[in-house]
Amino acid sequence: MLVKVLFGIAVGAAIGGGIGYAAKCTGGTCPLTCNPVGGMIVGALIGMLIASGISQRAAETYTPSPHFIHVESPDQLDELVRTNPVVLVDFGADWCAPCRRLKPTLHRIADTYAGRVVVAGVNVDDMKDAARAHGVSGIPDVRIFRNGEEVDRIVGARDDDAYTRRLDELLAVPSGA
Repeated sequence: MLVKVLFGIAVGAAIGGGIGYAAKCTGGTCPLTCNPVGGMIVGALIGMLIASGISQRAAETYTPSPHFIHVESPDQLDELVRTNPVVLVDFGADWCAPCRRLKPTLHRIADTYAGRVVVAGVNVDDMKDAARAHGVSGIPDVRIFRNGEEVDRIVGARDDDAYTRRLDELLAVPSGA
Protein backbone atom coordinates (compact mmCIF):
# COMPACT_ATOMS: atom_id res chain seq x y z
CA MET A 1 0.00 0.00 0.00
CA LEU A 2 2.83 2.40 0.84
CA VAL A 3 4.33 1.96 -2.63
CA LYS A 4 0.98 2.84 -4.24
CA VAL A 5 0.59 5.93 -2.08
CA LEU A 6 4.15 7.09 -2.83
CA PHE A 7 3.57 6.47 -6.52
CA GLY A 8 0.32 8.47 -6.31
CA ILE A 9 2.16 11.33 -4.62
CA ALA A 10 4.88 11.34 -7.28
CA VAL A 11 2.45 11.21 -10.20
CA GLY A 12 0.19 13.84 -8.62
CA ALA A 13 3.17 16.13 -7.97
CA ALA A 14 4.40 15.75 -11.56
CA ILE A 15 0.98 16.48 -13.04
CA GLY A 16 0.33 19.35 -10.60
CA GLY A 17 3.74 20.85 -11.30
CA GLY A 18 3.12 20.69 -15.04
CA ILE A 19 -0.26 22.34 -14.68
CA GLY A 20 1.22 24.96 -12.33
CA TYR A 21 3.97 25.73 -14.84
CA ALA A 22 1.58 25.95 -17.79
CA ALA A 23 -0.98 28.04 -15.91
CA LYS A 24 1.35 30.59 -14.31
CA CYS A 25 -0.57 33.68 -13.42
CA THR A 26 1.14 36.99 -13.61
CA GLY A 27 -1.00 38.70 -11.00
CA GLY A 28 -0.13 36.17 -8.31
CA THR A 29 -3.75 35.66 -7.30
CA CYS A 30 -3.51 31.84 -7.37
CA PRO A 31 -0.47 31.00 -5.23
CA LEU A 32 -1.28 27.30 -4.84
CA THR A 33 -2.04 26.15 -8.34
CA CYS A 34 -0.65 28.72 -10.75
CA ASN A 35 3.00 28.11 -10.05
CA PRO A 36 4.99 24.89 -10.32
CA VAL A 37 5.69 24.45 -6.59
CA GLY A 38 2.10 25.09 -5.52
CA GLY A 39 0.84 22.83 -8.28
CA MET A 40 3.19 20.06 -7.13
CA ILE A 41 1.94 20.35 -3.54
CA VAL A 42 -1.73 20.26 -4.51
CA GLY A 43 -1.11 17.47 -7.04
CA ALA A 44 0.80 15.41 -4.48
CA LEU A 45 -2.05 15.71 -1.97
CA ILE A 46 -4.66 14.71 -4.55
CA GLY A 47 -2.48 11.83 -5.76
CA MET A 48 -2.05 10.60 -2.18
CA LEU A 49 -5.81 10.66 -1.54
CA ILE A 50 -6.61 8.81 -4.77
CA ALA A 51 -3.89 6.21 -4.24
CA SER A 52 -4.90 5.50 -0.64
CA GLY A 53 -8.54 5.11 -1.72
CA ILE A 54 -7.54 2.60 -4.41
CA SER A 55 -5.34 0.73 -1.94
CA GLN A 56 -8.20 0.46 0.56
CA ARG A 57 -10.49 -1.07 -2.05
CA ALA A 58 -7.79 -3.55 -3.01
CA ALA A 59 -7.33 -4.50 0.64
CA GLU A 60 -10.98 -5.57 0.85
CA THR A 61 -10.26 -8.94 -0.71
CA TYR A 62 -11.42 -11.94 1.26
CA THR A 63 -11.51 -15.70 1.21
CA PRO A 64 -15.00 -16.88 0.28
CA SER A 65 -16.62 -18.96 2.99
CA PRO A 66 -17.69 -22.51 2.18
CA HIS A 67 -20.65 -21.83 4.50
CA PHE A 68 -22.02 -18.92 2.43
CA ILE A 69 -24.87 -20.01 0.14
CA HIS A 70 -25.43 -18.32 -3.21
CA VAL A 71 -29.17 -18.61 -3.74
CA GLU A 72 -30.02 -19.72 -7.28
CA SER A 73 -33.83 -19.74 -7.24
CA PRO A 74 -36.83 -18.38 -5.34
CA ASP A 75 -37.70 -21.95 -4.30
CA GLN A 76 -34.23 -22.43 -2.80
CA LEU A 77 -34.61 -19.16 -0.85
CA ASP A 78 -38.05 -20.16 0.44
CA GLU A 79 -36.74 -23.57 1.52
CA LEU A 80 -33.73 -22.07 3.32
CA VAL A 81 -35.93 -19.64 5.25
CA ARG A 82 -38.59 -22.28 6.02
CA THR A 83 -36.30 -25.14 7.11
CA ASN A 84 -33.60 -23.36 9.16
CA PRO A 85 -34.05 -21.76 12.58
CA VAL A 86 -32.05 -18.57 11.81
CA VAL A 87 -31.23 -17.34 8.30
CA LEU A 88 -29.43 -14.14 7.28
CA VAL A 89 -30.13 -13.22 3.64
CA ASP A 90 -28.25 -10.51 1.76
CA PHE A 91 -30.07 -9.00 -1.21
CA GLY A 92 -27.43 -7.29 -3.35
CA ALA A 93 -25.88 -6.96 -6.80
CA ASP A 94 -22.42 -7.27 -8.32
CA TRP A 95 -22.42 -3.66 -9.60
CA CYS A 96 -23.28 -2.21 -6.15
CA ALA A 97 -20.17 -0.87 -4.36
CA PRO A 98 -21.68 -1.06 -0.83
CA CYS A 99 -22.75 -4.65 -1.61
CA ARG A 100 -19.17 -5.53 -2.60
CA ARG A 101 -17.87 -3.92 0.62
CA LEU A 102 -20.34 -6.00 2.63
CA LYS A 103 -19.27 -9.36 1.11
CA PRO A 104 -16.22 -9.93 3.37
CA THR A 105 -18.37 -9.24 6.43
CA LEU A 106 -21.00 -11.73 5.33
CA HIS A 107 -18.42 -14.43 4.62
CA ARG A 108 -16.83 -13.89 8.07
CA ILE A 109 -20.28 -14.18 9.65
CA ALA A 110 -20.96 -17.36 7.67
CA ASP A 111 -17.75 -18.89 9.05
CA THR A 112 -18.28 -17.64 12.61
CA TYR A 113 -21.90 -18.81 12.87
CA ALA A 114 -21.55 -22.02 10.82
CA GLY A 115 -23.97 -24.64 12.08
CA ARG A 116 -26.06 -22.05 13.96
CA VAL A 117 -27.05 -19.52 11.28
CA VAL A 118 -27.45 -19.99 7.54
CA VAL A 119 -25.95 -17.05 5.63
CA ALA A 120 -27.10 -16.64 2.04
CA GLY A 121 -26.85 -14.13 -0.79
CA VAL A 122 -29.44 -13.24 -3.43
CA ASN A 123 -28.39 -11.40 -6.58
CA VAL A 124 -31.33 -9.07 -7.20
CA ASP A 125 -30.47 -8.78 -10.89
CA ASP A 126 -30.81 -12.55 -11.33
CA MET A 127 -33.78 -12.94 -8.98
CA LYS A 128 -35.95 -9.86 -9.48
CA ASP A 129 -39.14 -11.70 -8.49
CA ALA A 130 -37.69 -12.86 -5.16
CA ALA A 131 -36.45 -9.33 -4.39
CA ARG A 132 -39.85 -7.90 -5.28
CA ALA A 133 -41.64 -10.53 -3.17
CA HIS A 134 -39.56 -9.51 -0.14
CA GLY A 135 -40.09 -5.79 -0.75
CA VAL A 136 -36.45 -4.99 -1.48
CA SER A 137 -36.22 -1.38 -2.66
CA GLY A 138 -32.57 -0.54 -1.92
CA ILE A 139 -29.43 -2.61 -1.69
CA PRO A 140 -27.64 -3.98 0.17
CA ASP A 141 -30.68 -5.17 2.09
CA VAL A 142 -29.99 -7.80 4.74
CA ARG A 143 -32.92 -9.71 6.18
CA ILE A 144 -32.78 -11.95 9.21
CA PHE A 145 -35.38 -14.71 9.50
CA ARG A 146 -36.20 -16.83 12.51
CA ASN A 147 -38.42 -19.88 12.19
CA GLY A 148 -39.54 -18.70 8.75
CA GLU A 149 -40.52 -15.18 9.84
CA GLU A 150 -38.62 -11.99 9.09
CA VAL A 151 -37.44 -10.52 12.40
CA ASP A 152 -35.02 -7.84 11.25
CA ARG A 153 -34.03 -5.78 8.22
CA ILE A 154 -30.78 -3.85 7.88
CA VAL A 155 -30.56 -1.67 4.77
CA GLY A 156 -27.13 -0.40 3.76
CA ALA A 157 -23.68 -1.78 4.48
CA ARG A 158 -22.79 -1.83 8.17
CA ASP A 159 -19.86 -3.18 10.16
CA ASP A 160 -19.76 -6.76 11.47
CA ASP A 161 -21.14 -5.73 14.85
CA ALA A 162 -24.50 -4.55 13.48
CA TYR A 163 -25.22 -8.07 12.22
CA THR A 164 -23.52 -10.18 14.88
CA ARG A 165 -25.18 -8.30 17.75
CA ARG A 166 -28.63 -9.11 16.33
CA LEU A 167 -27.71 -12.72 15.59
CA ASP A 168 -26.36 -13.16 19.14
CA GLU A 169 -29.63 -11.78 20.53
CA LEU A 170 -31.67 -14.23 18.46
CA LEU A 171 -29.48 -17.18 19.33
CA ALA A 172 -29.62 -16.38 23.06
CA VAL A 173 -33.42 -16.67 23.14
CA PRO A 174 -34.80 -20.22 22.85
CA SER A 175 -36.41 -20.99 19.50
CA GLY A 176 -39.95 -21.39 20.83
CA ALA A 177 -39.95 -18.11 22.83
